[in-house]
Amino acid sequence: MLSGSSQAAEGSPGQAGWFHRHRYRIVLWVAVAEGIIVAVTHGLHATTIIVLGVIAFACLLLYQFTKERTRSSFLREVTWFIAASQLGATILVAAGVILLGALIILLVIFALVALGLLLLDRR
Repeated sequence: MLSGSSQAAEGSPGQAGWFHRHRYRIVLWVAVAEGIIVAVTHGLHATTIIVLGVIAFACLLLYQFTKERTRSSFLREVTWFIAASQLGATILVAAGVILLGALIILLVIFALVALGLLLLDRR
């Protein structure tokens, strides 16, 4: 089918239809899994975000190329899935770095306030 509408893929049987029906759930789980891997391996760095961003951009270009050049709905769904999950992982890791930085700043502020309270209490 040449139609790119979601109704055509949604109603189609097989792997492409299954991917289309469950793609948001799959993308979220893959992004969460990649985020956990990055966190466990202590990869929360700006370099990790840049690398993930480059990979996500390459996957997005692959999806665009596949979308324009193939009639296979399965291949389009798989490349969409790969591109979206990489973009989700990039956003998740970037948010983790930002939140970790905010957490460290708040911890320092709270420690300074606590130190100030302790010093004022000694007087």
